[in-house]
Parts: sequence; C-alpha cells; structure tokens
Amino acid sequence: MKFKLITVFVMLLSYIGMAQETKTISGTVTDTADVPLPGAQLKVQGKEIFTVTDFDGNFSLEDVVEGDTFRVTFLGFQPTDITIDSQNQYSIKLKEEAAALNEVVVIGYGKAESRDLAGTISNLKAEEINDSPTTSALQAAQGKLPGVQVVNDGSPGSVGNVRIRGAISVLGGADPLYVVDGVITQDISGIANSDIESFDVLKDASSTAIYGARGANGVVLITTKSGKGKMKISLSSTTGINTLVNGVDMANAQEYARYTNEALVRGGNEPAFSDAEIGGLQTTDWMDQITREGLYQNYNISVSGSKEDVDYYISANYLDEEGILKDNDYERLTVRLNNTYHLSENIRIGHNVSLVRQRGFNPSFANFTNAYKQSPHIPVRDENGNYRSTNVNNVGNPVANIENNKNVNEQVRILGNAWGEIDIFDWLTYRSSLGVNVLREKNRSYGARYIVANESGNQINNQNQVLTIRDYDEERFNWDNFLTFDKKFGKHDINLTLGLTSERIASEVLEASRRGVPPSDNLLYLGVGEQEGQTITNEGDRSSRLAYFSRLLYNFDKRYVFNATIRREGSSKFAESQRIKYYPSFGVAWNIDNEEFFSNQNFLSNLKLRGSYGLVGNDRIDSGLFLQLIDFSAYPFPGGVAIGGSSIQQYDENLTWETTTELDLGIEFGLLDNRLSGEFTYYDKKTDDILFPLALPQTSGDDSFVTNAGSIQNTGVEFALNWSDVSESGDFSYNIGFNITKNENELTNINPVIANATPFIDSGNLENGQIVTRTVEGNELGTFWLYKTDGVFENQTEIDNSAQPGAKVGDFRYVDTNGDGSITQTDRQYMGSYQPDFYYGINLGVTYKQVDFSTSLFGNSGNKVFNGLRAQRFSGENIDSDLFGERYTGGNTNGGPAAFNEVPLPSDYYLEDGDFLRVNNITVGYNFSDNILEAIQLSRLRVYATAQNALTFTKYSGFNPELPRGILDSGLELDAYPTTAKFLLGLNIDF
Repeated sequence: MKFKLITVFVMLLSYIGMAQETKTISGTVTDTADVPLPGAQLKVQGKEIFTVTDFDGNFSLEDVVEGDTFRVTFLGFQPTDITIDSQNQYSIKLKEEAAALNEVVVIGYGKAESRDLAGTISNLKAEEINDSPTTSALQAAQGKLPGVQVVNDGSPGSVGNVRIRGAISVLGGADPLYVVDGVITQDISGIANSDIESFDVLKDASSTAIYGARGANGVVLITTKSGKGKMKISLSSTTGINTLVNGVDMANAQEYARYTNEALVRGGNEPAFSDAEIGGLQTTDWMDQITREGLYQNYNISVSGSKEDVDYYISANYLDEEGILKDNDYERLTVRLNNTYHLSENIRIGHNVSLVRQRGFNPSFANFTNAYKQSPHIPVRDENGNYRSTNVNNVGNPVANIENNKNVNEQVRILGNAWGEIDIFDWLTYRSSLGVNVLREKNRSYGARYIVANESGNQINNQNQVLTIRDYDEERFNWDNFLTFDKKFGKHDINLTLGLTSERIASEVLEASRRGVPPSDNLLYLGVGEQEGQTITNEGDRSSRLAYFSRLLYNFDKRYVFNATIRREGSSKFAESQRIKYYPSFGVAWNIDNEEFFSNQNFLSNLKLRGSYGLVGNDRIDSGLFLQLIDFSAYPFPGGVAIGGSSIQQYDENLTWETTTELDLGIEFGLLDNRLSGEFTYYDKKTDDILFPLALPQTSGDDSFVTNAGSIQNTGVEFALNWSDVSESGDFSYNIGFNITKNENELTNINPVIANATPFIDSGNLENGQIVTRTVEGNELGTFWLYKTDGVFENQTEIDNSAQPGAKVGDFRYVDTNGDGSITQTDRQYMGSYQPDFYYGINLGVTYKQVDFSTSLFGNSGNKVFNGLRAQRFSGENIDSDLFGERYTGGNTNGGPAAFNEVPLPSDYYLEDGDFLRVNNITVGYNFSDNILEAIQLSRLRVYATAQNALTFTKYSGFNPELPRGILDSGLELDAYPTTAKFLLGLNIDF
C-alpha cells in the first residue's frame, strides 16, 4: 500500500512538472491592414514577463507556460488579451479605437489623444522636421501652424522669433517657453532636426496653465527620439549653397555724383564732382564686394533600437554653414544619447542628454547698411593697397571692417535629464525627473589697426586695437515629481496628474577689455594688452521657482470632455507678499461624432466643439526690481568721515506678476472619411498688471522704474483646412493645407502711477537722433510714430503759406496735425505696426510611386515696415536707383524730395507695406524601390533636391520684408540680414 502511494505521488509530481514546463513563444503584432506596430507592449498577467515589439512588429516571450494570458497594448488601439495554448507562433492584429482616429499630443507632464482635450494644440509631424534642411525646427514650422508666427532673418545659426497669438508683454519677453524632453530652456538652436520625434505647441490658457508663470507666451514641447525594435542605422547628408536674392538696385557712380552735386548746391555748397569727372567714374558694387555664395553642409548619423532591457538612441549631427556675408560662418556639433532601462516590468529609468558645441564668426550686420550707403565712385582699395573712403560722406569701408574686425562666439551646452518611473499599479505611475541646462559661452571681439585713405590723406582706424572678452555662464535645474492616475470605469475615463516642480537659475557675466593687443590669432588674450585704460564688469542673477500642480482629464463615453488644471506658483523675483500666485483653468469639449444620432450620416466623419478659459502668468524680469538699492559714499569733514547713501533705483515693493486670462472657443471637423479636415478657433486674451518701465521726471534722480502699470489685449481667429487623399492602388497620394490667423493687438491701458511719469516707450532708433516707434495706450505694441508728408514744396509761395518757413523748394511738406503753425513732435501720427492683419501658410505634398514633391509658402498681410536704409541719412550717402529716379528736380512730381544732405525727419515716405508671400520650400525627392533596397541591403534610400526662400513676392523696396527685432521695434530695416536662399542636394539612408 505504501509503495502504491509513493508511485501515485511520483506520477503526480511528474504530471505537474510536465504541465508547468516553460517555453518561448514568438510572433508579430500588426494593425488590421497588416502594418507592423513597433513598440507595442506585451505583458504576461501576474508575472514579471514583459517585452516590446521591434521595428517590424516582431516579439518573443520567454519562460511562459500554457494557460498564461498576456495583454498586447499600443497607444490608439484596443488592448487585446491572448491566452497561450499549444502553438508557439502568434499573429496578432490590433483594432484601432474609434475615438483614436486622431493624433496623440504631448501636453506637458504627459500625453493624451487630442480628442480627449478641450484646449488648442498644434503640432508638426516628425517627418516635416526631420527632412527639413533648416538650422532649427522653428524654421521648419514657418507657415504651417495657425496662431504661430515665426519670423527669421536667415543668418547662419539664427533660430527666429516666435509669436504665439500676439505679443502680451513689454518687458516680459514675447518668446514662448521651450520644453525639451521635460527640460526648460530658452534656446533650441542646439537641437538637431533629425533628433525630433514630436513638436507640439500649446496655445491656449487651458493647455499652458500647467506651466503657470512660464506659459503666458505659449509653450513649445519638443520630444526627441528614443529607441525601439531591432537596430536601425540612419545616415543623412545635405549639401548646397546660400545665395543672396531680392537685391536692391543702387545708384551707379554717375547717378550718385549727380545726386550729391544737387544736394550740395541746394545746401549752398560747391559741387563735389565736375561734369568731366562724372563721365569717367567707375562704379563699385559694395554689396557684391562683401557677399558671397556660402557653402551649407549638414550631416547626421543615428543608431537606435532595443536590446534585452535597454532601449537606446545615439546620434551625432554636424552643421557647417557659411553665410552670404563674408567671414560670417556657423558650425554646430550635437551629440545625443537617449536610453531607457527596463529594470523590471514596472520600473524604468532613463536619460535624454545632448552635448552641443557651437561656434559663430559674426561680422557686424551694419556692414550691409554701410554697403548700401557707401559711395559707388570709390574703389575698395587704392593703387597703394590701402582701403578707400571719401570725404563726401562719413561711411566706413565695409570690406575693411569685415577683414579687420573679428567677433567670435563659442558655446558649449549640456541639455538633458535623468528620470525614473514606477508603475505602482497598472493605473498609477510615479515619475521623477531632474533636468539640467548648463551653458558656457565665450565671446571675443577684436579690432585690428588698419589704414584708410581718402581725398585728404590717410587715417588710421582701430588705433587702440581693443580686445574685449565676455564670458557668460548659466545654469538651470528643474526637478519634477508627479503621480499620474489613469483608469477607466465603465464609460468614464479619468486621467489625474498631481505634481511638484522646482527650478533654480543662476547666471553670471564677466566682461573685460584691454587695448594694444597685437593682431595675431595666437595673441588674442587680455594678458598681452595694456593695463592702462582696461575695463572690467561683472554681473549676475539668481532666481528660483517652486510650484504645485494638478490636472484632470475626464471624458464620458468618448463624447463629453472636461479638463481642469490648477497650479500654485512661487517666484523669488517678487517680494514675499507677492510671490505666490494661483493659475486655474478649465475646458469642455463635445465629440459630437460619437453620438448615436451622428451615425446615421456619412458626410461628416468628425465633429468636435470645444471651449476653455484660464489664467497664466509671467515673471520674466530681472531679479531684485522690487528692492531699493543704495549707493554708499564717504564724505570727509573736519574731525572725521561721514558715510552717506543715496537711492540708485526707484522701486515698487508691491511689484507682482503679469497675469493673462484667455477665452478660447473652437470647432474641429472632418468630412468625407476625414479626407477633408479643419478647425476654426476664436480667442480673446487679456494681460493685466503688465510690467512697464515708466519714464520719470528728471527731478526724481532716476530715468525710469518698473511697475505694474497697464493692460494688453490680443483678440483673434485661426482657421486651418487640410485635404488629403490616396488612390486605390496606393501609388498616388496628395495633400493640400491652408491656414490663416488674424490677431488684433492693443495696449489698452497705462496707469502712470507716479505724477508726471511718461506713459509710453519710444523705440526704433535710427542712430541719427531719430526714433520711429512709440508704444502708447490705444495702439499696438511698436506702433510706427511718424510725420505725415503731403508732397513736396514746388514754389516759395507754398512755403510762405505753410508751417515750415525755413523749408526749400523740393523739401517735404509735412502735415501740421495739431494746426499750431509749426512742425514739432506733436504733429507725429500713429501709422500701423509690423504686426500683420493676417499671416498665413499654404502647404502642398504629392507622391507618385517613388517620387515625392512638396512645397510650402507663407506670408503676411496688412503690416508695415520702415526702410531705415533710406531714412538713415547724414550727408553724402548713396541712394537706391528708385529713390534717384523719383527725386524732385523741378519739373517732375514723382513724390520724392529733391536731393538733400540733412538728417530727414522720420516720415511715412519711408514707411511701406510689409505684405509678402514667400516660397519657403520646394523639394523633389526619389525613394528607391524595394527591389533595389533588397539588392543593396538597405531599408531606405532617398535622394532629393531642395530650394528654400527661392522666391519672395513683395512690393517692399528694401532687401527683406521679414524683419525680426525686439517687441517694440520689429519691422525696421537697419543693419538687417538680406533675404538668403538655399539650393541643396540631400541623401537619406536607413540600414
């Protein structure tokens, strides 16, 4: 009996052992169209067995037994549970969620499907950025996102100015907040386009409120690539030239001489040129002398994939660009390492780190102005090899300036984060991330001594040979900790985020100069200069922020959406009584197409109504402006020394945040199976307590002080429409997109606070004693403030009956606006600004088999630009040929003044329409067929040709109607970079 029991026990153990025998299964995960889904997650329930699919959707699970159940999930698709049976190969097809026929967007501290959001978010597809041969992703975004205006001057290394729904601050900046992989930064010039996975723009207060004081100007979220699937090696190369387009025809030497003589005679002086001299003059094209065709090169390599428990992405990018201005060069090397380590099925750690080295050689852009103004009758050098100038004007030789003045900027930046995530439950995740943004910057500026010859003899420029070195160090750290609850209860979807974030910023600048430094690259150090006359300055700034935040994303049955956010923010830039601010927001949306009654029609495939309201803030000012600063001095008197102090800074101890409230209403729609899609949005945002530098009466002892003194209003509409279709065979596809934005900006109120304080800001300095913009209540920021002309005086009688008794025939007649009988500053009028009535973009893409074509256009309408090249006159400068042709000569009435040598008043004569339409990109590419790729063992091979900024349609008389400057003086062309076109050839290879 005992033997039988033992035999049964052994047989039972054997059976259990056989039943629990482990095995390895494998297979593929695809969608219903058999397209592989790389990165799909597979998790065995109740066990720590987890994997993700590779690039081709393949997977394998080890140590599983029959009867185990594993779940397959992929964002935007319905989860599927599979029970393991006797087979070892599985082909799994995931069905797309009906409500997921839309894009997943990054929203700050998380991701969400756009249909689950009530805010307004625009994004660029990764391929639109990756394949764009631009310095930064912002340039790739020009004209493609409604409500987002990107203005770029085209110089090497430039990123551009970004305005999201208008400017809302005078002192607090206009640029949006940039967040790269969760790291806050103010500069994305070091982010290689090829590294970008997603580019999302948060535009309304409901979306940006989670960033509190940083979100008032909008938020740009950039996520860089990560590894997944089998190893993939990608190479790309782009090479071409930069060239000047849209040049200005200048007066030749004979025309210049005639104009100069006419101006001198009108001023009671002798002419500078005889008729015989004029006939023999040779023309120097100064713009041609300082410009070139610059070489552009951009190379990238990346390796990505997953191996065991590590997802990896490694890349290196090298950009080398020569500008059209001689000696204007820019180079950048970016190295990136993004890794994720799966310590277990519910614990992950990782890092996203980039190291960027940039170097720019930056001759002054004032050389463009000097090339415009310099006399064409003199050569670059005389017969002795000396640089030439002329006594007729006081314009420098731009060639000499470029060749003897050096300005080199070098930067090294570390930007990245280290993070960890724990899935406490399937529905609760904790994440901690430490972001680091460290910049080391050095700028060397040096002027070597050189000789310039004119009619009076030789003179020496840069006599002192001054070297100036500026070191700037900046460190930014942000530490984010947050919990994410994400769970579905029947028809209720709840996503709740609770978090804490802290930020510390420290910066310091040390600048010193010495003269007498020899002109040798090996000796450009302060130590070899003279101590006498040296200068040293040292400044810095430190600030910190601490915030708590929470966000609720709720939807019922994928139909009714409710979002709410609140952030409690503290900033050290304000006094203790004003440091804390709360930023709430909420939004609602209705996905009408998920209603049962909507299913009875086939015309509309998507329809969503949304609305939101929220508050965001702004604290982008220098630290310590709420403090009283005292300058202490020693005063000797009989018997001792007294210490006295005087205030050196007017201050407002109640200085507080700028606060922006915004209402956002919109509709999103899709027709004909979403082949036609679009959106319309209305927004109204008002910024109160704007930080304003009030000019003070001289009796106060200070020039100005910063206080909360007014309000700015931006109201606008955005509209976008897109059509895309593909043939039944799949050989032909195309898409057309159009977007347009109208924004109205106004400084609605200024409260001077202090008696006799000046409630406006003058800007737009022409550097000849004149300014051209004034920011004042009732007008747009940076409104042009000019004299209005009414033709020219054609006889003495007109002069005698005017408000300009000292004028001459041929001078401008200015409008006496206030009728007081004289022309003074009170006669100036407000005449529009650089802010357009509309800005828009048009995008087209066509693919036929292996050939692809794309083009994008963008433009402005209704804005003004001021031609400072024409207006900045002193005496004897050159003019463009149009100005020469329309000058008053006694018999004509072409509208222009007679030749003159005085500093002109800034008037509407120099103000022009800034409308333009620019063909931003034209690309033709060819993708080699699968048969060829298989033969050469590649997964992708594409060649392409691109033209950027090749065509600009505008009536503007200057070099470039795209004129980014500051908030208050944009649209002034002076020392600006001319329009530059790129013509490029490129290659993309994937292994």
